[in-house]
Amino acid sequence: MLEKYLNFIKDEETKNTVKKIADKGSVVSKNYIPEATEFMNHRAIELSIAVIENNNIKFEIFPSYEHSERKVFILYPIYSNIEINDFLCGIRIHNKSKFKKLDHRDYLGALMSLGIERNRTGDIYVYSTYADIIVHREISDYIVYNLDKVGNNKVETEIIKLEEVSYKEQEHKIMNINSSSMRLDNIVKHITNSSRDKAAAIVKSGKVKVNYLPEEKVSFELKEDDLLSISKWGRFKIHRINGRTRSGRIKIEIKHYI
Repeated sequence: MLEKYLNFIKDEETKNTVKKIADKGSVVSKNYIPEATEFMNHRAIELSIAVIENNNIKFEIFPSYEHSERKVFILYPIYSNIEINDFLCGIRIHNKSKFKKLDHRDYLGALMSLGIERNRTGDIYVYSTYADIIVHREISDYIVYNLDKVGNNKVETEIIKLEEVSYKEQEHKIMNINSSSMRLDNIVKHITNSSRDKAAAIVKSGKVKVNYLPEEKVSFELKEDDLLSISKWGRFKIHRINGRTRSGRIKIEIKHYI
């Protein structure tokens, strides 16, 4: 049954994630010990729920904040209770520089430089003087003891409770475009400021993901709230469709995450 379900998932990365969740669910069901999964995107979350429920266990998805893109399952036996703070915690990274503002890429790069895999960390919530991030508790001490610089900036790092984490949507810029259609190649053309042929080549080369899955069909129709990842250009969200212009073109508001 599981193999048939996994064969339905075409993206190998997502398939491997769901397989790991199924295996972890089996361990929880067999040993009656709660477990936390790796951090994953919304698509993997949705696909994993079915395999978890087949193991007859309970689960919590955390964080519940609506704009969080990376979340974890806390899996636990059906007749027990759990405390999420036992599995996860917040890390607050204070930027001690008065001259340079750090961004999402700076903080993420610093964490990766410590050898921490991306699936062990959640979203990074960046503010002017600090950033908060949710991590597996078992790696929290390692981060605090080893992360003293982000780039060339001195930082101070502390462990905080989950209820102290300051959530926010990732910083973004608003792009307003007028497009003849919602076709993927058309939207990519506007985002990358390229020709229709060049945009089509970008899509066909496998450089575009829609809602975390590779999409090579140029005629794929996008809709509000779809997420796009374009290699070398970044991440985008179809935030709002604002009607049409007098000439009939679609007015689209796009978030470019920075």
